Amino acid sequence: MLIHVATPFSTGTGIYLSDYDLIVTNEHVVRSNRSVVVEGEGMEEHLAPVVYLDSYYDLAFLRAVERPSDGVVLADHAARVGDRVVLVDEREVTGEITAVNVAQHGIDYLQHSAWSADFRPGSPLLDESGRLTGINMLAGEEAGEVLALPVVALRQVLEDFSKGRGQGAARCFNCREITFEVAENPRGYCPSCGKALVLPSLIVEATPSGIAATVEDILRAADYDPRLARRGPDLWRIRKGSATIQVTYHEDSGLVTGDAYLCRLPEQPSADLFAFLLRENEDLRQLTFSTHGEDIILSLLIYDRYLSVDTALPRFQALFAQADDYDDVLVETYGGRWR
Repeated sequence: MLIHVATPFSTGTGIYLSDYDLIVTNEHVVRSNRSVVVEGEGMEEHLAPVVYLDSYYDLAFLRAVERPSDGVVLADHAARVGDRVVLVDEREVTGEITAVNVAQHGIDYLQHSAWSADFRPGSPLLDESGRLTGINMLAGEEAGEVLALPVVALRQVLEDFSKGRGQGAARCFNCREITFEVAENPRGYCPSCGKALVLPSLIVEATPSGIAATVEDILRAADYDPRLARRGPDLWRIRKGSATIQVTYHEDSGLVTGDAYLCRLPEQPSADLFAFLLRENEDLRQLTFSTHGEDIILSLLIYDRYLSVDTALPRFQALFAQADDYDDVLVETYGGRWR
């Protein structure tokens, strides 16, 4: 049900709407991007084009190139005070609607008590039948309360968008009118009120510079699409077989790190496992094993002043290849647990 959304600038959460074949997420997450990385259960990560931008409601619609295995449908009636609801994020939290028509910035929200410390904007709020009754947006003024955009508002936005028959569109924050991408629209301005308006087709894709550009050149030389690897500012994620490698640039320290998260420690780790890791650290060149929490990690460190495609590519290729080999050994021989 949850869709993970990533751009060069931020990450967020989305929801796949089965009846509309659209992914709904927050506008502030996808802002300044014509396409974003999406992935979910039963759906390989891919670039999904942004087809609707709405800074007033903080909504954006993405066109899923691949459909996830699990979607959600809209509730057929508005939520009422006392209704039981479920917030779905990394885990499910149950609560109830405590207020309706809670005004914030000119928008009426639902207020509910299905709160968790892991709450993220853009996550779904479901009714007891599993239908979408709202989209979680803001922390409420009361401790432990969340504000959600009600399904009534979302349905109206979807109906307004559908009038364009698939054309890209954006809502003007000033006059609230929706503009579709047709030839007569003034470039960069709302035809209704003349205020600045960014349509999806007018967005210029982000181009990395400096160390970020070098990192992406390295990934490209290693036959990975850096656009699919982007996971926020100075952060990239690569999957090699069953291993996940996170590449990060730490500007303050000047370090570029590649951390391959191989597997989790066994529930009762053996001395043989740690002896194996120490032996490998003695033999490995420019790579190091470590543990963090429950994770076993194989890491590469390079200072930015030494970073170039020629110097770093062989080291990253070694990290990618050995990560995919080591995770099998750790699981099959030493009882590691798959992540």
